[in-house]
Amino acid sequence: MDIRERNEKLRIIHQDGGEQENILEILIDLQFASEEGYIDEETAALVAQELHMTETRVYEIVSYYAMLKEKPQAKFVLKVCNSSPCHFSRSEEVILSLEKKLGVPIGKTTDDGLFAYHYIPCVGACDIGPVVKIKDTVFGSLDDDKISSLIDDLRNGEVVV
Repeated sequence: MDIRERNEKLRIIHQDGGEQENILEILIDLQFASEEGYIDEETAALVAQELHMTETRVYEIVSYYAMLKEKPQAKFVLKVCNSSPCHFSRSEEVILSLEKKLGVPIGKTTDDGLFAYHYIPCVGACDIGPVVKIKDTVFGSLDDDKISSLIDDLRNGEVVV
């Protein structure tokens, strides 16, 4: 890791005091800042060092929480809401459309490493279901054509998330 990347990670670790009780928030912030969307060995070691913990303890936390990842993730992880309102507004059709458009089943990453998709619980956008959330951006009222356009726009860099 270069000095600039290390300094950014240190800033994230210490932005809320760098305390052990904030480790979950720290790890989530570090993962969100990571291009690959996961906690790598160097980052885990840095967290352990800065918070005066063992690397084993940091990895126990990373492996325990489903939102934390130990392996590189797709550049765009499309999270399809499957709460009751979205279910009744055709969230399964979103999954089928993504599978057709991307050529991979739910939970798998495309060969180019750009896309993966999976279900998540309610994102709080019931009025515009079915929805897909990518990072902090919610795309709603989806149908096959809108999903196709979204994938194409993401692939071409025309949508920033």
